[in-house]
Amino acid sequence: MLTDSISQPHRHPAVTWLLVMTATIQPASNANVQRLDPALRLADYERALRFWLAQTHPSTSRILFLENSGSDLSSLRAIATQENSAGKPVEFLSIPAGPIPAGLNYGYSEMELLDAGLDRSELRRQTSHMIKTTGRLIFPSLPNAIDRLPAPPELLIDCRRFPWPRHGADARVQLFACSHAYYDQHLRGSQHSMNPTTLRLLEQLLYARVIRTQGQPGVYLRFPCNIDPVGYSGFKGRSYQTIGQRFDQITRAFLRRVAPAYWY
Repeated sequence: MLTDSISQPHRHPAVTWLLVMTATIQPASNANVQRLDPALRLADYERALRFWLAQTHPSTSRILFLENSGSDLSSLRAIATQENSAGKPVEFLSIPAGPIPAGLNYGYSEMELLDAGLDRSELRRQTSHMIKTTGRLIFPSLPNAIDRLPAPPELLIDCRRFPWPRHGADARVQLFACSHAYYDQHLRGSQHSMNPTTLRLLEQLLYARVIRTQGQPGVYLRFPCNIDPVGYSGFKGRSYQTIGQRFDQITRAFLRRVAPAYWY
């Protein structure tokens, strides 16, 4: 189990990273999200792309932007061309979304987008690992978390188990990292296992998939530190910087130190 006692950075030169930003500028009517305004969402994506272009960590050296609503990406392409002082390769792919099955949520479309986009990506063929990020959000602590891993990850994801009175468990899907081999073996096509009862949410689905690999070399089911998002929740439409969200983040960081076996 990883704890905050890991203090020295570990760079992994054998790993070549692809940062994958998933995007839906105009959500489907049944996507069950509150942040619906395409103009607001596009501004979120533009802000996040600028952030990742400015980062110097190897995990952000190549960027794949995947969009599934057929929206105009010209402003994002302009940012990648005109505000890319490091000359990072940036690839844009538009993948039309299919219908979301009744009883499921936007997570079905997200995994569909990943499967199709990764198949078509030229940058994926040049890399060994990917970081999947919800494209509207930024994660300033990402480089710190990767550098604190003692070995190159096959999977890095944050899992949670819910105490009484709630039951169950899930995995945070806004941000995770894995080797391309791990993705192909364990996550590809997983949306077809979703159902309206036990695996309705993507968070539930990914937990069910990755928990099977617990204990395997390179599989980390907890981040070594908090990686808190900056931006707005698509599901609730609220900022992640509210007092309630900040309290939750502080509590989670405290528990990582004093009770690393408690998955919260």
